[in-house]
Amino acid sequence: MQRKSFAVRRRLLAAFGVGAVAPFLHASRAFAASDGLSGGLSGGVSGEAVASGRTPRVVVLDWGLAAQVLALGVVPVGVARPFWYRLLSGTPEMPDSVVDVGLLFQPNFEVVQSLRPDLIVITPAHGSLADSLSRIAPLFVAPPAHPHEDGYRLAQRRAHALGDALGRPAETARLLAQTDARLGAVRDRLAQHGATQRPIYLMSPIDTRLTNVFGRESVFGGTLAAVGLTNAWRRPSDTEGMAQIDYTQLGVDTAASAMLIGARPGLLGMLGQSPLWQALPFVRGARVGQLPMMLPTGGTPTAVKLADALSVALTGAAA
Repeated sequence: MQRKSFAVRRRLLAAFGVGAVAPFLHASRAFAASDGLSGGLSGGVSGEAVASGRTPRVVVLDWGLAAQVLALGVVPVGVARPFWYRLLSGTPEMPDSVVDVGLLFQPNFEVVQSLRPDLIVITPAHGSLADSLSRIAPLFVAPPAHPHEDGYRLAQRRAHALGDALGRPAETARLLAQTDARLGAVRDRLAQHGATQRPIYLMSPIDTRLTNVFGRESVFGGTLAAVGLTNAWRRPSDTEGMAQIDYTQLGVDTAASAMLIGARPGLLGMLGQSPLWQALPFVRGARVGQLPMMLPTGGTPTAVKLADALSVALTGAAA
């Protein structure tokens, strides 16, 4: 599982033009051999910490979970490579006070320990680190995805679990209610403007041959469904709901539109000169839109950002 998660993150970074991050994401063979965690080790902030009323000290080793922690009103004391979270336009913004604790799958244990965390937040893919990290602080292991689970529903489940672990169930309920209301408003606006009739490919071009496309298991894909849009990509995807494909596979649904997420200007220019790209039905039909860069694994905050961006792109204004 860790090998798959590591590979997915490298592909996400490559899609957004930050392939230079690869050296920082190097995973050892021991890590790659890990079977991961089922989520059974999940814990939470101690009752004493909650009762004291102070903000818990949290270290997070995943950017999507870091976004969810921030959305719940807790600023982590440490995050793996916060610079890349900012580069990928993670939402909410990551404060400068957050300490860099090392690589996503190779954190600096001394730095983590020095921060005296009340809780360390990890994913099931961090299985090989669990024993070492649990000696420093209790662990919260994000619930794993159910087979074929909608990515937005998974984000909601993880937010609920995180809220309980952080001692913030009321804040979590309020956040999720606001998120549902926001997506509902976008859904209504899209329907009123007749913008829900055409399927959409959500994609992040890598180069003139390959692109990442997002399926229903991704936060992007789940958000599409939540706002009443149809995902044109119905083929298999990986553990993050993403598939790396060549452009020829995007011609199956000839009626579909395409939304390019975080596409680099230089690459757009090269695509404009590509016969392969120009032959795609949505290009020939002038049905290509652009969305700003956003963190693909960013939980419910990403869902809101994507919904708002889709509303602007398809109707000309936010809901």
